Amino acid sequence: MFFNTNILEKTKSRLKAFKTRNTMALKYFKRNEFECKCGCKTNKIDKEFLTDIDMARKYAGVPFKITSGYRCPKHPLSKSNPTSSHIKGIAADIKFTDGRNLALIIGGLGGAGFERFGINFNSKFVHVDSDKNKTTPCFWGY
Repeated sequence: MFFNTNILEKTKSRLKAFKTRNTMALKYFKRNEFECKCGCKTNKIDKEFLTDIDMARKYAGVPFKITSGYRCPKHPLSKSNPTSSHIKGIAADIKFTDGRNLALIIGGLGGAGFERFGINFNSKFVHVDSDKNKTTPCFWGY
């Protein structure tokens, strides 16, 4: 198994306790980076997801370029994939530059408690989501 379940559960518990005690402003992102890219600029990205991805960025130590965050129901990719976690506001696609950059991004995401990753090596992005209604943990390729 990629992640030790006991360690992961303890980390999640600590993160949840930290989040409830501290309402922290985002350090590495602006909310508008997660707006729908279809032109409507709707942004229903989940607050907890934002907090978690901000923490992941801190752990990774490298910038995250968000290529897709929230997607409204009218977005072309929402129409072709109506079960997408992007529609729920709990997913993002992050651009990577090379294998080392990808490893740092995934390491940061895993450290922040994320367990679902899709990697597209042709378009050079990693999808991450916190969708509890889908198989977890999980890696897949595009």
